[in-house]
Amino acid sequence: MIVAEINKISYWNEYAKWYKLWREHNNYHDPIKNFLLKFTHRGTKILDIGAGDGILSFPLVEHGCHVTALEPSQSMQSYLLENAKNYKIPISIDSRRFEELDSHEISKFDLALACNSLHLTEYGIEGALCKIFDSNIKNVFMVTEKIFAIEKLQGLYPGYMLNFSYSYLCESSFAYHCSEELFSHWECKYKRKLFKWEKIKLLSMVTFEREHIWLKDYVVVNIFYWRRGR
Repeated sequence: MIVAEINKISYWNEYAKWYKLWREHNNYHDPIKNFLLKFTHRGTKILDIGAGDGILSFPLVEHGCHVTALEPSQSMQSYLLENAKNYKIPISIDSRRFEELDSHEISKFDLALACNSLHLTEYGIEGALCKIFDSNIKNVFMVTEKIFAIEKLQGLYPGYMLNFSYSYLCESSFAYHCSEELFSHWECKYKRKLFKWEKIKLLSMVTFEREHIWLKDYVVVNIFYWRRGR
């Protein structure tokens, strides 16, 4: 899978169904939700950058926050609207890319939230964080599996204090209903048909549990919360 490809909205329009499949079979976001609810309160205005299907937006709305879900992928927006209808939770959606927002727009919010999304922008994590910090927004909550130059950013923006950081090992497994679904997923990732030997290798990596085919995976998730000083 080419890195440049996953940064494209067209890729996520196609990949959204696989994201949904992954999301429905793990508890990846539970610790993130718990921390978010501790750092927010009723009335907090939040910009959820790369909101996906609303996995973090909806509990924040239920918590009494005012959330704008920034999500440029049409397929992800469809899942977001579907979930909003199913859970009867109103949500405000901004379909622009993060690159289209200016600092003034970001500054209108109380908190910028980004969960595994900033590395997908054309700025990369460091550049996207710089754009957020330049807005002088008061709070920044970021989740990432990527390594970035946090010390350099602290030097560039001494007005922002890292109030909280936490890392944890998390299961990030996929559960498939059949082998063809497994193959289709990886063909989507590779943007081509799989070779026979690749299918055999994939089948050798899976386990069969709870009426699903599981491709086990574990990742280190990093949470950061910055607060701007007075």
